[in-house]
Amino acid sequence: MTKPAAITRAFRAGGLALGAAILATFAVAGPILPVAAADAAPAAAPRTGLLAEYLFTQTTGATVPNTAGGSSTVGAATVVNGTDALWTGSSLKFTGGAKTSTTADWVRLPDALLAGKQSATITVETRFDASMLTSFNFLWNVGSDSTTSYFFASMRDKARTAITTASNGGEANARATASLAADRWYSVTTVLDGAADTLAFYVDGVKVGQTTTTLEPSSITTQTVNAIGRSPWPDPFYKGEVSAFRAYDRALTDAEVAAVSDADAGSHASTFQASAQAALDAIQPIAMTDSSITLPTSSAARLSWSAPSAGLALGASGATLQAVQPAPGSPAATGTVTATANVRGVTVSKQIPVSVAPAASATDDYGYLMVHFIEDSAGYAEKIYLDVSRGDDPEQWDPLNGGKPILASQLGTTGVRDPYLTYNPETGTYYIIATDLRVFGGDGGSGSCTSWCYWTKSASTKLLVWESTDLVEWGAPRTIDVSLDATGTEVAELGMAWAPEATWVDDYYPDGRGAFVLYWSSNLYTNPEHTSASYNQVLWGATTDFTQGTYAYGGSFVNAGANTIDTTMIQDGGTTYRITKDNGLGKGIYMESTTAARWWEPGTAWTQLQTKIGAAWAGGNAGGVEGPAVFKSHGEERWYLYVDVIPSTGYRPMTTTDLDAGWTQLTDPGFFMAPSTKHGGVVSLTKAQYDTVRSADSRAAATTALGDVEVEAGSTAGDLADALPATADVVLAYDRGTAARSIAWNTAGVDLATPGSYPVSGTVSTYSANLDTWAGAGGSTAWNAPDRVLASSAAVTVTATVVVTPAPAGPPITVTAETRCIAGKVTLVTQLTNTGDAPAAITVTTSYGSKVVQLAAGKSASQTFASRLAATPAGSVQAATAAGAKTAAYDARSCG
Repeated sequence: MTKPAAITRAFRAGGLALGAAILATFAVAGPILPVAAADAAPAAAPRTGLLAEYLFTQTTGATVPNTAGGSSTVGAATVVNGTDALWTGSSLKFTGGAKTSTTADWVRLPDALLAGKQSATITVETRFDASMLTSFNFLWNVGSDSTTSYFFASMRDKARTAITTASNGGEANARATASLAADRWYSVTTVLDGAADTLAFYVDGVKVGQTTTTLEPSSITTQTVNAIGRSPWPDPFYKGEVSAFRAYDRALTDAEVAAVSDADAGSHASTFQASAQAALDAIQPIAMTDSSITLPTSSAARLSWSAPSAGLALGASGATLQAVQPAPGSPAATGTVTATANVRGVTVSKQIPVSVAPAASATDDYGYLMVHFIEDSAGYAEKIYLDVSRGDDPEQWDPLNGGKPILASQLGTTGVRDPYLTYNPETGTYYIIATDLRVFGGDGGSGSCTSWCYWTKSASTKLLVWESTDLVEWGAPRTIDVSLDATGTEVAELGMAWAPEATWVDDYYPDGRGAFVLYWSSNLYTNPEHTSASYNQVLWGATTDFTQGTYAYGGSFVNAGANTIDTTMIQDGGTTYRITKDNGLGKGIYMESTTAARWWEPGTAWTQLQTKIGAAWAGGNAGGVEGPAVFKSHGEERWYLYVDVIPSTGYRPMTTTDLDAGWTQLTDPGFFMAPSTKHGGVVSLTKAQYDTVRSADSRAAATTALGDVEVEAGSTAGDLADALPATADVVLAYDRGTAARSIAWNTAGVDLATPGSYPVSGTVSTYSANLDTWAGAGGSTAWNAPDRVLASSAAVTVTATVVVTPAPAGPPITVTAETRCIAGKVTLVTQLTNTGDAPAAITVTTSYGSKVVQLAAGKSASQTFASRLAATPAGSVQAATAAGAKTAAYDARSCG
């Protein structure tokens, strides 16, 4: 068994973890090479449309003048709780603190700053404290103390900007895809373009996120507490520094945003080389456990790569490193690649050591596949997504299918949430199971009980199910109703069934057959009207294949007397660990264990091991995380628990090397997962499966037109299938080259009896070929549209032309055959004609002998063959010349 995950962790843990002996095998790292920015005229921020400009360059006072000039009538800003000690001469320090603090400083901006405006741009030059990465915060806000209507930017986690008139659930977010680095000066800009209905977010003059919204600055009708450093929510005050704040009444262009960044960079240019160097110093020696890897990125600098040594190559994007791995069991190969860090025009370079591990064997445990969904108010995101680990690294993930959905449901509510991936070892079948719920744009109920009140009480008791044998091709979904038994009879009064998971038990049945123990969250009621007192609990049932016919309802699995949801399980040795989210007793995500062999049965004793797991990722709020997903690392005694930071951040990692000791926060800067990756499950792969997953990750064919294929008229469908190309090369994601994938051809339009040319198309077996969208009658995407039909929105297709050629004419002869009775015996009589214009030698072959006949052009002759039998079966004769052969059939004959 290979241990690439452990190797990767060792490399990422720090250069010293390599040890002197290992470091000595690498090429010596080159010197740091600072490069100054090219001389250029000082940049200037645009003045057109500038409403307010506050430059925090003074050394005393609490009033900051508006230096916008021109026709602006916006007044000065005021530092609340300011002191002269907070001024640095180039910036104002923000001390941070709880919302209840009476000493934390913030800046009050003039009222009605953007009142009545269709568009706006707000840009800030700031340096933030590391605590802001994990604390909810507003860098600036336009609005009031209302938590319903506001326009803001935040530096938390993945920095973002948003606007809403429907509180946090209605926020339109434009978000960076990677975290920023604390204690480094950034230019962060929001552009709200009311004419284009877009909200964009820029970092250092480069657009990093964009979304659509019909909201405008004027949508924030009450602008009475506009602020820098203060949130209308009970979030802490902002901690860091601000040196410039500008507000425009128009949408700046990309070039203008870049100009603002360049203008503000001047006052901090002396710090950028140190930031670039720090970014390089954070890069650990690179351990390649796969033939192609994504090179490290930095939250503090823009990294670029060059000069790979012999045996290494950069991918086309410049962001991947490729190598031919040594054969399994061989020593690792070594080399170097040069990294260059760029911080706002200042660059520094350094050689980074590279180790290329030997390839894993096909059957080795290698890599992980994650199923999840994405929270998005547009509704389309409530579908199935898949991510694959980068090599065997459980801390870095690549979204498959270009980050687009892979599966959708046209059934029930048409929404898919809380998916889980599991495996039946007896049949070799993988299953995705998920909640049938559409939160955005679905049926939210009416009256006094809507949304979650309605859903948990009255929504779907069905789970969605997909299955696959190769983890690539998934069919259409089906459902299983957990409130019914195998005959379809209701056995439990349940509210919505949600967050399903399942654990395979090898000997579930007394005869030794295995089954899944399925568990999910529901409210359990005592009356059909669902008006009895109830709360969320975790229930269980059993099935072998997630069909109704094999399903049996079990009963209560986790009943704490208060709301409990989202149970996930893992087993180690003889111990089963149960991780559950408590929403009623203040425990947050908590973990229990048992050594009971039949752990799902009533009366099982569980020992509580830990509570408030992952709360640190939500600023200490135990209720701010849910949807845990747990799995074990390959090759080392390490486990991972991903917790979903709600509402939109998504998974953040916890880890442990001892399950009984509980979980700790994983803050490795090398961890990577796409934003808003939420509530799913992880399965382990083999190297062969990992390679299959990677080879199917494509949204384009290398060549779409595959040319002509010829078949003769009269050929069979099997002949045509054999003639058409079986595979097509596809361009793989993440610079991984090309791979051959099978083609499913549509040949319904080919007439194999009629010569001609027939265009055909084929669908290539990639993740994009799965059914990821649906539409109802008239193209409707309403959740209750009739006649909903699944389709693939981005299948990779190729074309070919089938040329049906005429069947060969054969030799210029005719032949007939008949049987006669002569003296009580059957005689076979053949008639031959030479229809050509030259003499021909014709060989006549029958079941009763053969003859050679010489025929002149245009002449005929008959030949007889005595069977010496009173009865003969039907048969045929063959007449052959050098040009080919023809046959003639004859009937059975009895001369009795």
